Amino acid sequence: MPSTFRIGSWAWIATGTGHLAIMGVMALGDADPAAERATAAAKQVEFALGGVQRTLYEVNLGINVVMSIALVFGGLACLVVAKAGPVPRALAGLGFGASLVLLAVSLLLLPSPPIVLFAVAVLAFGHAFVAAGRRGALTVS
Repeated sequence: MPSTFRIGSWAWIATGTGHLAIMGVMALGDADPAAERATAAAKQVEFALGGVQRTLYEVNLGINVVMSIALVFGGLACLVVAKAGPVPRALAGLGFGASLVLLAVSLLLLPSPPIVLFAVAVLAFGHAFVAAGRRGALTVS
């Protein structure tokens, strides 16, 4: 049976991968007229940030892609650490804390899939953190 640390890691990977997949499907599919108007409006708003000229659409798209890839990378990095040996309690705590913040933001701003996945990650990393506290490190089997 996978450890809770791995479950938390996979929840991050699923969230990032799912978001990228949904973005791809939305880009290929027919959007409703309201969504098309909103996209057109976002492409019209240009601004310079850090000396680089971008549209609001480009910045929004970039943030979504980068954050999705970062979640996948973070989850994969956690899996690599778990495979290498005992997981430090600090890493389990970091996963728990990050997941808790991500869950809070999701509850305020996002739909149910990331809320559910980050809730799973909070529970999984929280359990791993408590379990690692008893031994100083978490052995993942």
